[in-house]
Amino acid sequence: MRILVTGASGFIGRYLSSFAAAQGHEVVGTYVSAPELTSRIPTHGGIRWVPLDIRDGAAVRTLVDSVRPDAVFHLAAQAYARVAWDDPVGTFTTNVLGTIHLYEALRRFPPARGVLLAASASAYGTPPAVPITEEMPLRPINPYGVSKACQEMLSYQYFLNYGLRIVRARLFITTGAGKTGDVINDVAQRIVQLERATTPSPLRVGNLETRRDISDVRDVVRALWLLFESGDPSQAVNVGAGQSHSVRSIVDTLLRLARRPLEVTVDPELLRPTDEPELRGDVRRLRALGFVPQHPIEETIADSLNFWRQADSGR
Repeated sequence: MRILVTGASGFIGRYLSSFAAAQGHEVVGTYVSAPELTSRIPTHGGIRWVPLDIRDGAAVRTLVDSVRPDAVFHLAAQAYARVAWDDPVGTFTTNVLGTIHLYEALRRFPPARGVLLAASASAYGTPPAVPITEEMPLRPINPYGVSKACQEMLSYQYFLNYGLRIVRARLFITTGAGKTGDVINDVAQRIVQLERATTPSPLRVGNLETRRDISDVRDVVRALWLLFESGDPSQAVNVGAGQSHSVRSIVDTLLRLARRPLEVTVDPELLRPTDEPELRGDVRRLRALGFVPQHPIEETIADSLNFWRQADSGR
């Protein structure tokens, strides 16, 4: 099967592309700029890398025309809520207009096996209750969440109106060794820096009270593949662990693994304008497909910390 992975150079994209290539599929992975290919996260040697700015509709059409994929995993996005606050226009251009460019190109050459969209639980905003079921309304509270809700609506429209099989995977937080811009890895990197520092400094953290549904990227890749094969395009599916962890508990676990005692201080610069108190998904639809996670959060936290220790030591 020939698979096109947009955003393959991103965190989930690297793991997903490598997983597909290891299964023997022909994988074409896109990236925006050459530095993205120098990530410390290793990738399978069988991936064919091609540059693509998804904001360029002509370039998207040319790529789809040349690849003629049997399957598409659409991961390309501006994926950080903090960046979306600073640049909502750029976020919408990438996430919404870029998705339109892709779907318009796929209308001309529909992939036989369909498309999987990496959607986001940020589209829920502050839910009326937890766990969050897929039937709950999408009421995002930040520009990133709004852009991801738009992606979903476009996906459903193209499924209904044009017959494109587009499965919507509504991801809760995905993390693992090598990610940047999330609490586990950001705090882990700061701990490694403090472990090597000659003078003691406090560990800077943000809001410790929020709770998040967090999954290991290795489990998420398996879930995405299962959804791509068996998912129903008429309904979104939550992809998560089905349980939430407080930032405080994550920081406490990292502190126990640290090689020196550390003090903690809340840094106002790390606080968001708004922050959902708890995001926890109802994952019964996913479990009904036979999915069972394999990597507990304690393992993910330890793997992430050790990744940055090795990266910072030059190994």
